[in-house]
Amino acid sequence: MLIVALARGPIEAQTGNGNVLQDSVCTVQKDEIEVFADFLKLHALPQGPIVLVTTTEATDGNIDRFADMLHAVKGYTVPSELREDYKARNESSCTIGAFTGIKNLRFISEAELAGRSDIQKRYGKDAVLIRFSRVGFNFDKSLAFLHVSVGVDHIAGSGTLYLLKRNGRAWVITLKVETTLSPGTGHP
Repeated sequence: MLIVALARGPIEAQTGNGNVLQDSVCTVQKDEIEVFADFLKLHALPQGPIVLVTTTEATDGNIDRFADMLHAVKGYTVPSELREDYKARNESSCTIGAFTGIKNLRFISEAELAGRSDIQKRYGKDAVLIRFSRVGFNFDKSLAFLHVSVGVDHIAGSGTLYLLKRNGRAWVITLKVETTLSPGTGHP
């Protein structure tokens, strides 16, 4: 028997457990993956496994405050379209698809991470946990903002906001500002 229902207004599908399905899944775009990969190639991380959380952090990283700080301390003015793009992209989390080309890179989902008190027990004593924000770009995609959290588990770590500049085909770190720090992590 086929039942057809007509309704006015939005209809939401639900899974068997009652969760509402999203109309579309937010997935990080190729240009952002390129920034992530170049960052990981450039950054002096320990030689052990790099464990990347496959969901971006939904945070504006206090972008306006840090952009103002960059101006005050370094004399660098951050273009407004770069700030606005960063804020807009980071209103919600997105999925980071797997990518290659980084030695010792592992991926972990939020579900796998939940309840884990020590990433190092699973991946080894030199493992570091990385969380990326979405990447904000200026109009011509020659500048990018990226917030990175680095730690030894899902609680202890530090955060840094990076301004990157395209240099040919690669992204290079131009400026960075520490945003958070948990004592005893030993990571930048």
